[in-house]
Amino acid sequence: MLSLNCSSCGATVNFHSKASVFAVCSFCKSTLVRHDMNLEAVGEMADLQDDWSPFQIGSQGVFDGKKFELVGRLRIAYSAGFWNEWFAWFDGERTAWLAEAQGFLALCFSSDTIAPNKDTLQPGKALTLAGQTFRVDDMRKVSCLFSEGELPVNAIKDRRSLSVDLRGPSDTMATIEYPVRSTISGVADEQPRVFVGKYKDFDEFKFKNLRKLDGW
Repeated sequence: MLSLNCSSCGATVNFHSKASVFAVCSFCKSTLVRHDMNLEAVGEMADLQDDWSPFQIGSQGVFDGKKFELVGRLRIAYSAGFWNEWFAWFDGERTAWLAEAQGFLALCFSSDTIAPNKDTLQPGKALTLAGQTFRVDDMRKVSCLFSEGELPVNAIKDRRSLSVDLRGPSDTMATIEYPVRSTISGVADEQPRVFVGKYKDFDEFKFKNLRKLDGW
């Protein structure tokens, strides 16, 4: 783990993953870009209201027999609502994203597959990603409403992108993110990103260290 000091308040900011280039200070809420061993403050993140997620930074789970820990989060907004994307860190530097949306959970991993031109996509279209066949389920313009913890992408408020969700056979899924614009110079996030994974039931993840919520 890499520990650096917040450039705004001096508090310790931890980075589990070498891939993480962005963080939100848990003490002063400054949004920070990591440049090697230095942190640059680029703004401030407001507190999140009405958060009913059972997850939190530090929650742990299991996927395919491997333990992971949630170390960051994006709250993604679109015209009809929002969902959470949790950045998950596995021992050995493997990372993934846990999508939490409308009662569904999916864990997906980054793929080296080149994303197709977004102008060729539309709901219902079939395509092959990472050797698997998927069908476009939905396409949405989205923005970052909130972020916390450490993240591998620029995650300041209002960061915009086009999100494409795809479904495959059984419980397989994929998603493609097409960033609309770069909001922090020096952070390479202009290339589309492809992620491939699976839907799983809550109990299959064997979660630990969840938030204490009424009714749970």
